[in-house]
Amino acid sequence: MELIVIAKPTVFKEESNLINQLFEAGLQIFHLRKENADEADYRKIVEGILPEYHPRIALHHFHTLANDYNINRIHHTESFRKSITLNTLPPQKHIWSTSIHQLSDIDRIRPYHYCFYGPVFNSLSKPGYMGFIPPGFRLNKYNAKTKLIALGGIGLNQIDQVKAMNFDGIALLGSIWNDPAQALINFKKAQQHCLA
Repeated sequence: MELIVIAKPTVFKEESNLINQLFEAGLQIFHLRKENADEADYRKIVEGILPEYHPRIALHHFHTLANDYNINRIHHTESFRKSITLNTLPPQKHIWSTSIHQLSDIDRIRPYHYCFYGPVFNSLSKPGYMGFIPPGFRLNKYNAKTKLIALGGIGLNQIDQVKAMNFDGIALLGSIWNDPAQALINFKKAQQHCLA
């Protein structure tokens, strides 16, 4: 099962250093998403990440930064995806990702390589953001080519439960960043669950 880490929503000291440690520990994909950060903040974070890890970064905002660094992963928010014609995505140049919050939207994500779906459980990082997956849920992917990545409220104790739901992977935010001092330890524990 794939394991993706999404950035802490706010900028914090030593962030790039910690991201480098996550990559060194085996993190394959890091989503840089900070809704209230500006381009200078994004650039500072990327420049603090070792260049060999730049291809593993997915940009949620300031997509033009991909041209300045060796970044080939671009994330489209759900609202942005709905505002464009999907056949305008250039083939093969980037690895594209997006998000959905309803399985009925699954047919609208075919051009994307992978897609976040959730919240699966009540959010760990956004109080009041409630999960909507019913007990006993098992994903039927209808032979979808787009990988579906579970997102929302996934703590270390829920990873095995999410695996049983038939997702292709999980994305973690709160379980990694709610205590940055434990981020690397929690990532390694999550990694073990995903590999088991």
